[in-house]
Amino acid sequence: MLRNEIPEFLMENRGKIIYIPSSNRNLDLYYESLVGRDKRKIVKVDDLIEEEDFYRINYQLIDVLKKQEEYIILISVEGLLRKYYCSGEVLELNLGMGIGQRKLEEILENGGYRKSYMVSERMEYSIRGDIMDIYPPSGDNPIRLEFYGNEIDRMGYFSLESQKTIEKQGHIHMYINKNNENGIDFFHMLEKLSTGHKILVENLELIKYKMETGILRERDREKEIRDLFKKIENNSQHLEVIKSEIKREKDKNTEIPEGVKYEKLSQIVVGDYIIHEKYGVGIYLGLENIDGQDYLKIKYADEDKLYVPLEGLKRIERYICEPGAVPSIYNLGTRGFKRRREKLQKDMMEFAKEIIKIQARRKINNGYGFSRDTVWQEEFEEKFPYRETRDQRRAIEDVKRDMESPRIMDRIVCGDVGYGKTEVAIRATFKAVMDGKQVLIMAPTTVLAQQHYERFKKRFEDYPITMEVLSRIKSEKQQDEIINSLKNGTIDVIIGTHRLLSEDVGFKDLGLIVLDEEQKFGVKAKEKLKGIREKVDILTLTATPIPRTLNLALLGIRDISIIETAPEGRIPVETSFIDSDKKIIREKIMEEIAREGQIFYIYNVVKSIESKVKEIQELVPKYVKVDYIHGKMSAQRIRRVLEEFEEGEIDILVSSTIIENGIDIENANSIFIEGMDKLGLSQVYQLRGRVGRGKVKGYCYLIVDSDKKGKKVQMREDSLREVTENGGGGFQLSLEDMKIRGAGEILGEQQHGALEIFGYNLYMKLLKEEITKVKGDYREDLDIKINLEEEAFIPNDYINSDEKLIVYRRAMDSGTLKELNSLKNEVRDRFGKIPKEVENLFRFLRIKVLGRETYVKEIRKENDNYFIGFYEEKIKFEKLYKMIETGRVKYSKKQGGIFIEEDIEEFLREYKEEE
Repeated sequence: MLRNEIPEFLMENRGKIIYIPSSNRNLDLYYESLVGRDKRKIVKVDDLIEEEDFYRINYQLIDVLKKQEEYIILISVEGLLRKYYCSGEVLELNLGMGIGQRKLEEILENGGYRKSYMVSERMEYSIRGDIMDIYPPSGDNPIRLEFYGNEIDRMGYFSLESQKTIEKQGHIHMYINKNNENGIDFFHMLEKLSTGHKILVENLELIKYKMETGILRERDREKEIRDLFKKIENNSQHLEVIKSEIKREKDKNTEIPEGVKYEKLSQIVVGDYIIHEKYGVGIYLGLENIDGQDYLKIKYADEDKLYVPLEGLKRIERYICEPGAVPSIYNLGTRGFKRRREKLQKDMMEFAKEIIKIQARRKINNGYGFSRDTVWQEEFEEKFPYRETRDQRRAIEDVKRDMESPRIMDRIVCGDVGYGKTEVAIRATFKAVMDGKQVLIMAPTTVLAQQHYERFKKRFEDYPITMEVLSRIKSEKQQDEIINSLKNGTIDVIIGTHRLLSEDVGFKDLGLIVLDEEQKFGVKAKEKLKGIREKVDILTLTATPIPRTLNLALLGIRDISIIETAPEGRIPVETSFIDSDKKIIREKIMEEIAREGQIFYIYNVVKSIESKVKEIQELVPKYVKVDYIHGKMSAQRIRRVLEEFEEGEIDILVSSTIIENGIDIENANSIFIEGMDKLGLSQVYQLRGRVGRGKVKGYCYLIVDSDKKGKKVQMREDSLREVTENGGGGFQLSLEDMKIRGAGEILGEQQHGALEIFGYNLYMKLLKEEITKVKGDYREDLDIKINLEEEAFIPNDYINSDEKLIVYRRAMDSGTLKELNSLKNEVRDRFGKIPKEVENLFRFLRIKVLGRETYVKEIRKENDNYFIGFYEEKIKFEKLYKMIETGRVKYSKKQGGIFIEEDIEEFLREYKEEE
């Protein structure tokens, strides 16, 4: 039977269905298409790698098989060959159940769970007051329980991304451990499902081939696998599926879930330099509670202390500037900082005007508007062999929207190494060529240009697109021929290095430029590109954007799309700092060799690289082949060595940082980096991204001489460890790197002084303010003093100190009642019943929002009354006269305001509505 509409075919087939697709890609496509459309339980079992995924799907299968309901199991060949546990320890939870936190904690501890403040991985649990979070090995989302005494008062699932509850439940059934007590109680899928099921198999010959490949890998299971194939052949319905005609369902839900990722990189911690808009740089000493209010305590010169109330949080930023530089700290009573600020703000005003001119030029519709996607474009995109992540899809849509607009595109796509930036560029390239335009793709090195050429050529092999690479590998005659073909339009896509910007290179109809890692290009190339930006659409790809690029995006001069989501199945690279001890290095090398993997060894001193190769050869057995490359070798030699490495003929490749960009060897899964102190943090991060590209765990070993470890190396070590442990990737890393390398070149030498005084964060904030002033959009926040004589703060036993400042900052940044209510609901959800002090804090903030909207200058409590003072130029006299006449309020001319006896919040709400 020939099929090309598989999801509809499966929906028509009722009962218990086992479907065996011929590829994992098809398995993903069918699953996407069926979920939400078919009411039956849909289970997907692909080529599982990670342990936690195995247990999650194993328990899902147990649940499905126990129930006498209809379902569809989509299972790969690898999935069929696996053994599954027949049972697992189950815990049933019900609303109102009297189990108690202590009892449940004991059950979890016995099941091997780890306790943490906030759960982030499976087999973790946390307790915050009456709230208990559990992330079991089964299920898609972690569980949140709220207790009232020993009873479960509320329960449901929550999102790891936002930490918010997403689905309330009355009953939860979960498996609580990973251990199978019976030890040998396993089942194979077809053994378990031999009766009462319809088994559907597509492209049986391909399935047979895959199983034979499996036999070659596992000789001890040859008979078992052959028997399994016979069962499939004899007990199933066979379908021939035309893969090219299977359509991918478009994911309409491309919105990122609501919520905030709690990044720790921008978090202020005790001992940090911070800067106050009015008083300058000081040292943060933590939160201190005074008379029922929390204050930020900051130390200035001569032991001066400043206590900043919470509403002053928006005036404080973390101070980030040049490494090793000690910022000027003034006494609180002097005018030193104020004088310097006034002088520097004049320069910032001029710079703001410059930025606005650039923004205005970008808005002019003087570019080429590309056509909407063609049928060919859709077909081309369906041939992408992987499943796009949500971030990747959004970046693709951003680029297409820019290209279809008549405005000239200047977009950065920022994403970690291996997160799918190249595919975004490939689709943009295809779109441009479909409109008859030429595309220039520029890489910083010959090696990367060649790799891009091979990757693009493979993706375009089914389409009549002409493509060439222009680099020093080509002879002069070949280069001349390529340049002539570019000028007469017979080449659609040209890939190369900065050679493409030479005077002799011309185009018939250039429509798109793709720049890979623009920061690696030289000054001349950047100057040439500056002129091109105003004429042709430009797409920039980067893993760690240099601070200048990042800031231009933040200021609206360039657009940015961020790919933060790792591809499905990607296992994080494990990073370790090891001592420069030959025994340790040999041990780690041999661990990788033993698992039949290959190794990069980064050594960035060209003069002595051959000596380093000999040193490594002496460390390892003779059968381990070692070779090397560096940037001063001929392009042909580099290419030959890389080809040998890719073919597996070389076990260890000693290299300079030439492999930093674009080298993609799936079997190279360990990298050693020597001389980290001489590399930029983002360089280290890029190099680390050369391993772990496939479905095998990658390891990065940073070699550090503990006897010579300086402050700079320690800062890099701390920052890289923080990024790898807490997430955030290259985009966050670029901000951290700036702290280490210095921020002097961010926005030009002219702004260096302002950056040094204000630090990066405050500088950017002040610059944005200057831009809004020049535009005429600036609205100065009116100060409002409020004293309600109530304790309004977050107690330490409700939210711990690490989270508390984040919540405070979000609360103070909430500018509307809706935002405050949303935050309050989130706090209630995540931390449990809100204490009186926190209720008072939200009431205080609501009154502040209402007061700001009604131009109130001051609110204070006097005995049982409230005094409200207004900004006189904003006051609604007619309205107040009516209130005074009715006796509802009392007017005090002396104090310039009114007294009321009713609830202040209700009064301000009514006053605002009538206004």
